[in-house]
Amino acid sequence: MWQQLWFLANMVFVTLAIVFLFVHRSVSIARLENNQQKVSSMRKTRTIVGICTIVAFVVMASFFLVNMRING
Repeated sequence: MWQQLWFLANMVFVTLAIVFLFVHRSVSIARLENNQQKVSSMRKTRTIVGICTIVAFVVMASFFLVNMRING
């Protein structure tokens, strides 16, 4: 059971990390275009996705540690 939970959490973490990189790229492009409204909007989105990515990493690591504790 813990292996499946770890695997799902791992998939969510990897997906969020990739999304974070694309959002970061959008922020960089908006800065080059000097579009301040878009920059502020994308920065908020980047912050939210970054926090979700960190939470997903902590959950993934927790499932991994529980799995190693139970299954050795």
